[in-house]
Amino acid sequence: MKKFLVLLSALAFVQSTFADQVPSSLPDPDGKPGDATKPVKVYILAGQSNMVGMGNLSGAKNVYDGVYLSSDPGVPDGPLQIYKVGNYKTSPLAVYLPDGEKTDQPIAEGQFEIYQRGVYQIHCGFGESANCAMTLDGKEVYRRDAGGKPVKQGVTLEPGKRYKFKISGFKGSPPRFLMQKTDLLGNGDLDAVAKREGKFPWLTDAKGEWTVRNDVYFQEARLAQDGKGSPLSATSNGKSIGPELGFGHVLGTFHGEQVLLIKTAQGNRSLGFDFRPPTSGRTDPGNEFESAEYKLMVEGVRKTLDKIDEVVPGYKGQGYEIAGFVWFQGHKDSFTEALIVDYEKNLANLINDVRKEFKKPKLPAVVATIGFGGHNMAEKFLRIHKAQMAVGDAKKHPEYAGNVASVDTRDFWREVDESPTNQDYHYNRNAETYVLIGDALGREMVRLLGGKAAPLPLKPRPKRVTTEKGAEPSDEEKAKAQKALRPILIDGIANAYATNPRYNKILLQEAVGERPQRANQFLRGATYGLLNCYRAAGIEEYDWHSFGPSLDKVKWDYHSFDPKEEMAKEKGNRYRKVTYPDGMANWFAPGFDPRKAKWKSGHQPFGQLDGKLAPLSATCTAPFCRCGEKPGTLWEKEVLLMRGAVELPPLKSGHRYRIVVGGSAHVNSGEGYAIYVNGKQLAESKTGVAVRQGGQPRGAHIYNDFRDEFKGGKVTLAITSFLRYNHPRHGVQPPKGHLSLMLQEMKIPSLHSN
Repeated sequence: MKKFLVLLSALAFVQSTFADQVPSSLPDPDGKPGDATKPVKVYILAGQSNMVGMGNLSGAKNVYDGVYLSSDPGVPDGPLQIYKVGNYKTSPLAVYLPDGEKTDQPIAEGQFEIYQRGVYQIHCGFGESANCAMTLDGKEVYRRDAGGKPVKQGVTLEPGKRYKFKISGFKGSPPRFLMQKTDLLGNGDLDAVAKREGKFPWLTDAKGEWTVRNDVYFQEARLAQDGKGSPLSATSNGKSIGPELGFGHVLGTFHGEQVLLIKTAQGNRSLGFDFRPPTSGRTDPGNEFESAEYKLMVEGVRKTLDKIDEVVPGYKGQGYEIAGFVWFQGHKDSFTEALIVDYEKNLANLINDVRKEFKKPKLPAVVATIGFGGHNMAEKFLRIHKAQMAVGDAKKHPEYAGNVASVDTRDFWREVDESPTNQDYHYNRNAETYVLIGDALGREMVRLLGGKAAPLPLKPRPKRVTTEKGAEPSDEEKAKAQKALRPILIDGIANAYATNPRYNKILLQEAVGERPQRANQFLRGATYGLLNCYRAAGIEEYDWHSFGPSLDKVKWDYHSFDPKEEMAKEKGNRYRKVTYPDGMANWFAPGFDPRKAKWKSGHQPFGQLDGKLAPLSATCTAPFCRCGEKPGTLWEKEVLLMRGAVELPPLKSGHRYRIVVGGSAHVNSGEGYAIYVNGKQLAESKTGVAVRQGGQPRGAHIYNDFRDEFKGGKVTLAITSFLRYNHPRHGVQPPKGHLSLMLQEMKIPSLHSN
């Protein structure tokens, strides 16, 4: 009997203390409703869009086209954008090398850690040093024999674990290695955080479904007409989550009673205006929106409580107790100086007025600070953050000691590459951030209520280092980073771009000089992206550069005329079929005699602006456009015919060639043209430069079907184009035109797989 009484006493102790203590790892919901013999515990959750909830439930897509890690500490940690190729994440690996050499053989060994779970491929070395082998925890993951292609094995790696590597077979200094993350799954939505990564196990059941707390009811009382609610689960808030999920799980664990969460939040609302509490007074009494959100918050709570018997499942008339107030807001106030200055005062007034409204003088209140950017927060946000922290500081507000607390959310910030989007003002829509904020708010509320809550253990976050405002890296630092990035840029990004099915076929067509089925007056093509990779790596041998003699020194024969096929001046795309003057039908043929036809001669560029020799643009410096240069010869009338004989060297194998048409490569400028080589039409464009097409060279590539015209020796080049008299938005304008030709070549970069 004595033993039985002791056992009962022990059980009673467990039951009485369980409700007072919240463990670091929460228990799974038991599916049971709360105790309906005691008043319902009611919590008011208010704020702007982040309280509404912006954490993605599912559907996240990786922000980057590729994620690369390198054993070279010189690799900068951050995003890398390659124009026309994509956005990439690069980071130096945490590599740990042993002291001294263990063998006389050329072997390098050590350990490393990765920061993000995933499937990785390893590439060791760069150039000649890539001829080596590498093992990871004894398993070969990379090998390349001299003259052969690399053989790679994908490996699944976990953060927080050190992996032993060994590199052998190299000559000279031990090579660096890079790692490419190949499973670019979406990061940061709740599916990824909870189901894939296994965080917050109380949110999912044994079948991988979202758990439901039948002892916690969530009611949205602001955005849904007449309110909308459900027992708390990951889907209660729709396709996104807010702090209510983490908060509700903590308070559901803490209380034996039924719990009701009433959320009254609206996006893009300030504390100092929209939520302005009565005690702060009015700044604009005639403005119906000032303080409106405060009134709607109170209204939403009262309407919910007035029908609590319809809202809370299993309610038995036991009554309710408003147990706490939670505030999460601050973004909008940060854009107005007066609201920043008064934020602390307005927040204190808000807490006091909510207490008066519901007749709870010591109502526990927990404030979540803003945390945009984490510990690299911008100054305007930091000022709001300090005001929010001050309200929870008993030294600054002794009246709030033990009944108001502030939660610093900066440690819960997650970077873009860990998140579904790059919306920094919505914490990049990272679900982990929202769960952590809600969980921390809940544990702080438990402490204010006199309970104990163990902190949720968090792994240390990688430290982010930012340069001072306006600080630019030196040329030496840029060169060092560029050299360290070269293997990633060439063996990683350029190789991935070249082998991408979307671009590979086009790249091969361009490399072999095959004419595409669809003509394009713009010359960049798919190879342009590949060249950007090489340029970023500091490799310039594949850039386009001049071929043959300077065409600016050629004495061009030309003639301009107004065609009898008139066209209204307000119309664009003036290139059209016209009747040439007598005897000029074959003006582009090698046998045509411009002197006999009484043509003039002059140097390019040819052009005019309102009848004068003047540049078309005061700002254009693009070398392929040149419309910022003063023309060398006046282009007098609408149609320009221009031709010249040029002595050229033969075209080289392994190279591409193009004729660039200079002048007006900007949006809503420039007209169509036709280019002839030895009397044969090489290319034709019937339109000018339309919206979203500007800023790139126009002209024609020299494909295989025209290479025979460039065997070396004299080549007759000819081009025609039209003046422009209009602007699509501004109507008829003074006549303008600008025209020049450039011959260029480039060495074709390798497209082999590394």
